Amino acid sequence: MVSTRYRPKDLKLARRHIAKAAHRVADQEMVIRKLLRKGRPSGPAYALLSRLYDDQRRKLDRLKLIEAMVEVEAQSSMDVPSNPGTSAPPFAIVHSSGISRPDRQSATPCSADVWRPYLV
Repeated sequence: MVSTRYRPKDLKLARRHIAKAAHRVADQEMVIRKLLRKGRPSGPAYALLSRLYDDQRRKLDRLKLIEAMVEVEAQSSMDVPSNPGTSAPPFAIVHSSGISRPDRQSATPCSADVWRPYLV
């Protein structure tokens, strides 16, 4: 078995792939609905939809694997401090008003814990 190291960048890319796969499935479902409304044969469209479902399932499994590996890697790096003898105080941002704000939130409104993939 090959040992692979995943980074947060890989996790972001896997999430993007899941979103694209979900959009492809939704588009194909709309095509099938249109074909059924018109009374046209939709056998090949259903075959493509089946393959898209399988592709989406594989991508979701890969995403779960990457999430687990990145989480394990993050926990192991947090367990071992780099220099246990010294501890530096956290950075404080001082604005012109003189107020220190060490507890700033990230620029992204959605954290990775809240993200849920769009599944059909």
